[in-house]
Amino acid sequence: MDKLSFVDKLASLRATSCAELPTPQLAILTRATARLRRQGLVNKCLQPNETVSDFQFIDRHNTPRSFYGLLESGPVIINFFRGYWCPFCRTELEAYANVQQELEELGCYYLAISPQEPVQDAAVPGNYSVVFDRDNQIARQFGLVYALEADEIELFRSWGLRLDEVNGSTRWELPLPATFIIRRDRTIGFEFVDVDFRARCCPEDLIENVRQFC
Repeated sequence: MDKLSFVDKLASLRATSCAELPTPQLAILTRATARLRRQGLVNKCLQPNETVSDFQFIDRHNTPRSFYGLLESGPVIINFFRGYWCPFCRTELEAYANVQQELEELGCYYLAISPQEPVQDAAVPGNYSVVFDRDNQIARQFGLVYALEADEIELFRSWGLRLDEVNGSTRWELPLPATFIIRRDRTIGFEFVDVDFRARCCPEDLIENVRQFC
């Protein structure tokens, strides 16, 4: 997938979602984005050159791993996504699957992280590890987590989406979709974070930044 096709696909999803949603539902999502922008959540999350704390995870081979252990071999891309239920997240995962080989050739490890409980036989593209972040513990370290307000919760419920059940948690919380490049010295070399859940980092742009740290 080239850069234009990825950008165009996101634009198409955005246009479709706006056209299909009733105006009151779209207004709830728009207010939620505005609220997160006013709260300055992007500025409160980890910033470039700050150090990332270690964390443990289970890789795709069901093997316990340490994040710091990954950095011994090269830089690591960490990509936080909301869940498989989100079409923007699925599009992003597919795009990163298409550049997985190039990332491996650069010596860069790609790690996708989501609060959604593992889905049996989920169509996860690519060869990378998708980490179950229970209660957003890892995302919380990065300062990405926010709680949904009452009207947002009711909107999700009206769609048949129970985040508490999907995430196996009592908390109705989500992480901002975000992408980070972590240098081998454990500091952030690049970040892409936006309060608009429809905005995502283009994989090709990310690769250009990865080359600086390999």
